[in-house]
Amino acid sequence: MALLAESLVDEWLNRKGFFTVRGLKHGVGELDLLGVRPGGSALEAWHVEVQASFRPIGYITPLPAKSLEGFAKTKTSMKARQLEQLEPAVAAWVEKKFLSAAKRAARDQAWPGLNWKYVLVHAVVREQSELDLIASHGVDLIPLHRVLEDLGKENGSIKGGAGTDLSELIQYFYRSSQRQ
Repeated sequence: MALLAESLVDEWLNRKGFFTVRGLKHGVGELDLLGVRPGGSALEAWHVEVQASFRPIGYITPLPAKSLEGFAKTKTSMKARQLEQLEPAVAAWVEKKFLSAAKRAARDQAWPGLNWKYVLVHAVVREQSELDLIASHGVDLIPLHRVLEDLGKENGSIKGGAGTDLSELIQYFYRSSQRQ
């Protein structure tokens, strides 16, 4: 599902005028999507991560090792978390996904000298408070349904590749449902 969602987000960014790179590798890590487009006097740059769970049983953010002791056996435990457990998990996740030296180096290698906006496109989440904490770390949140809505309404002149067929199916469905 993640691959399909990333393809649709890639297409959505292309239709919004972004040139995108998907799945940029750095060491053993990967950045889901990088997008740049002209914006005023400089390039607008987005680093986008995609989470596409529709029946979440766990959290987006794994528990840091120090939070496991006396609470859970694994960092991906589904056990309900208190705010004091969510906060360090979210901070570590934002660092790992967006702020680490390795992520910065990968972005700078692709497009040096840009100021990056950090974006999480998400589907259904277990805890809204987890999203709120992610946003408090400077990450813009975009619900996947908004991406799908935009793809259903838009006939953007710039089309990508892998997500074009899927987005045309969404447009067909959207137009058909509007007629009924």
